[in-house]
Amino acid sequence: MQVGETLEKVFKVLPEHAASSISSGAVYVLSTPCLIGFMEDVSFTLSQKYLEQGMTTVGYHVDVKHLAPAPVGGEVRVRATLIEINKRRLKFKVEAYYKDVKIGEGIHERVIVNEKEFMDKVSKT
Repeated sequence: MQVGETLEKVFKVLPEHAASSISSGAVYVLSTPCLIGFMEDVSFTLSQKYLEQGMTTVGYHVDVKHLAPAPVGGEVRVRATLIEINKRRLKFKVEAYYKDVKIGEGIHERVIVNEKEFMDKVSKT
C-alpha cells in the first residue's frame, strides 16, 4: 500500500439513500450520512486490497463537506485517495461527483486492526 493509491466507484442513489428516508432531512436527494457511507465504502475497499487475511480497517474519523445535491435515481462517482500512512492509521482524501459537479469532499481516516482480536475485544464490553 502506497500513498497516492486511488480507487473510484459509482453508486446509484436509491430511495433508501434519500435524506427524507433516513430522517436526516425532508428532501428527496442523497443524504449526507449515505454520502459519507459511500466514501467509507470506497476507502475500505481500497485498503482491503492490500491487507493480509484476517486484517481489516475500521472507520476512525470523518470530516466531510456535502457541497451539492444528487437526485434519487442519479449516479454518484466517489473517489478515495490514500494521502497518509501513519503506522496503523490510513488517511484518505475523499471526493464525490454527480455528473461533473463536485458534491462532496473531505478526509476519512481508518485504522488497521486484526479482525478476530477486534471482535473479541468488542464481545468483552
